[in-house]
Amino acid sequence: MAGLYVKSEDKWNLPKSIWIKVAGTWRVCKNVYIREDDIWHEMIRSVELDTSGGTDFENFNLYEYVDSPTEPLSLIFNVPSEAVISSLGKTGDYRTTAFTVGNFPSGSTVVINNNGIIAGGGGAGGIGGAGYRNQGRQPTKGGNAGYGLEKGSSNNYDITVVNTGTIAGGGGGGGGGTAGTMVSNVVGGGGEGGQGAGITGFSLAQGQNGAPGLCITALPIAGGGTSCGGAGGYGGANGEDGESKGASGGLGRPAILGSGIEIAVSGNIDGGIG
Repeated sequence: MAGLYVKSEDKWNLPKSIWIKVAGTWRVCKNVYIREDDIWHEMIRSVELDTSGGTDFENFNLYEYVDSPTEPLSLIFNVPSEAVISSLGKTGDYRTTAFTVGNFPSGSTVVINNNGIIAGGGGAGGIGGAGYRNQGRQPTKGGNAGYGLEKGSSNNYDITVVNTGTIAGGGGGGGGGTAGTMVSNVVGGGGEGGQGAGITGFSLAQGQNGAPGLCITALPIAGGGTSCGGAGGYGGANGEDGESKGASGGLGRPAILGSGIEIAVSGNIDGGIG
């Protein structure tokens, strides 16, 4: 394999950066190429997330953003302070990951300098049990959240995260509340569960409280009395499960997931590291 490698702890690795001295000042090289057999091979690349067309990004994949390299590469990727990377939609039963690093070739190194916001989506609240005239519908489970940053299915490369911004996992949605007991032919409906925390959930910092159950009072001619449904569960904070009520709460997701990830500067990581 063409390239320049550095030996550390008996293992040869691509360098994360190379410095050159220009006019008496040391500067880091933004791009480095090695020539072998009259072919130039890219070894180090520095890339800034382009926010000229907008600052919001959804379901971001870094490997695809840098044109899916096929040879080992040392990549330095900078996320500016104005950028917001979030998740939209679902992958299976979970909200889609906000930032997927992707399947870089084995032996690559990726440095992510995050100055912005990378946040998984919060799970939706479950639906409450049905009340009068809609009896039979059971409360539903809260929705599952999404990761903030996930390495991807290929783990044969290393990642260093320098985070001076925010990386957050989503919180699970609260379970729907149970419908009340029938009283004189009336049933109060259960409350809806709260949304989980997330940039595309209730809020980036916290989950939403579950809605209270609905109370219905029967007409005196039917015997009177009141039936009240149960409240919905609260949505989970970043990385936490939603509260179970009449149905289970949704599952939270950690802020960062994947092996071989070094956190050089932690900054604000909400939701833990999986």
